[in-house]
Amino acid sequence: MPSEVEICSSALNKLGHESITSFDDHTPRSDMCRDFYPSVRDAVLRAYPWNCALTQQALAHDVALPLFGYAYKFAFPVIPYCLRVLQIDGDPEFNIKGRYIYTNESTINIEFIARITNPGLFDSLLKEAIEARLAAELAYPITRTPSVATVMWSLYEAKLREARTNDGFEGTVQGYESDVLINCR
Repeated sequence: MPSEVEICSSALNKLGHESITSFDDHTPRSDMCRDFYPSVRDAVLRAYPWNCALTQQALAHDVALPLFGYAYKFAFPVIPYCLRVLQIDGDPEFNIKGRYIYTNESTINIEFIARITNPGLFDSLLKEAIEARLAAELAYPITRTPSVATVMWSLYEAKLREARTNDGFEGTVQGYESDVLINCR
């Protein structure tokens, strides 16, 4: 089970630098890792619908109604913290403004990407993607070499492609129907 420090150490190792033993080492590397890690973790989680971060929740509308455009608004889930709404059951028309979902439905069920803070719950590819993105973000501040940052960013993108490929082998393939094409005939 990896820890945040182990993930950061692996990112540093990818850059050819020594590991850290704690975020409290009071070294420039540990300080940067402590500062960069949470935002990088959230960005990687948000970038792809990792199975380990997907969750569903029923929402009740907010008591304060929208001023115009839609009949209801719903606050994003706080526990677990919602990083990205993927789908609303029944595919109603909706719009996201700030941390609210606006729609004409009085109740909604959403599927979303949740913030996972426990690295022990990460999928192995998610862990590797976080390491690669963290290495890309740390590359220039640590190595002062733009080409290293570029290589690390390419590694991160490769991890996302690998995740998409593997995801295609899990679960049922989603079918899509389009009345638009049929009606055009």
